[in-house]
Amino acid sequence: MDCSNLSHAQCCACGSLRKTTRAITQFFDRHLQPIGLRSTQCSLLLAVSLQGSLSVSELGDHLLMDQTTVTRNIEILRKHGYVSVSKDEQDARRKSIAITDSGAQKLMQAMPLLQQAQAKIEQGLGEKDMQNFLRLLKQIEKIVE
Repeated sequence: MDCSNLSHAQCCACGSLRKTTRAITQFFDRHLQPIGLRSTQCSLLLAVSLQGSLSVSELGDHLLMDQTTVTRNIEILRKHGYVSVSKDEQDARRKSIAITDSGAQKLMQAMPLLQQAQAKIEQGLGEKDMQNFLRLLKQIEKIVE
């Protein structure tokens, strides 16, 4: 890509991806607003639901999130009764996070809203561009590992 006529911000992969990520996060947050969840919290609930009981560090590793962000959002989810946090039976230093029945119900409420948001993005890009976009994101992930 010839960046000679562009600013550094317009040509920087990190800056461009972060800006796009913020825009997509805000877009999904708006869709989730009626049920009182943010996209980050929804991602955590979904991961805990799919993976079963996890520690904060395992959850962070799974979602590529720092422990502070995971801990802050898990605490919000715990206060709402969507997850339980308990000491691990095999290692008392490790806290185990599990989804509650209330959390599973909240996740079920979120799914149609997430699907609506996803459908709008897919419609805007078209099927072929959406597939290419996801493929490129995976490719970038592998490059930077």
